[in-house]
Amino acid sequence: MVKIYVDTNVYRDLLEGRSNKFNCLSDFAVFTFNQVRDGKYQLVVSDWVVDEFKKYCDENMINNFLNGFKEGQVVKVIRTKEDEQKARQLSPRNYPDALHLVLALKGKCLYLITRNTKDFAEFQNFIEVLLPESL
Repeated sequence: MVKIYVDTNVYRDLLEGRSNKFNCLSDFAVFTFNQVRDGKYQLVVSDWVVDEFKKYCDENMINNFLNGFKEGQVVKVIRTKEDEQKARQLSPRNYPDALHLVLALKGKCLYLITRNTKDFAEFQNFIEVLLPESL
């Protein structure tokens, strides 16, 4: 099954009900996660996503959301010191997103889904980066 890695901002779009002046971003996030629920993709989640999320919201929000998936729909990836070192080597200036990339690759993901595609532009040679609505 094709695996996807979803950046923290997409979880925030969903769980905070975020919008911009043109769109309800949470609708695009729902679209992405429903494709996992429908069995089209398997979701890879890292502890780094959870750590970033809890800077903005209660950690229970994302944990409860993830617990709502059926067994086998979600694969968890835990970062190691080696992963952190790889991320720093890849992009010292953009370490947080480089770490997402390293963890997505560790989870054997085909796609990295993010609202901030510009932040991942330097990683286009490693993984396909998509907006949630482009999945």
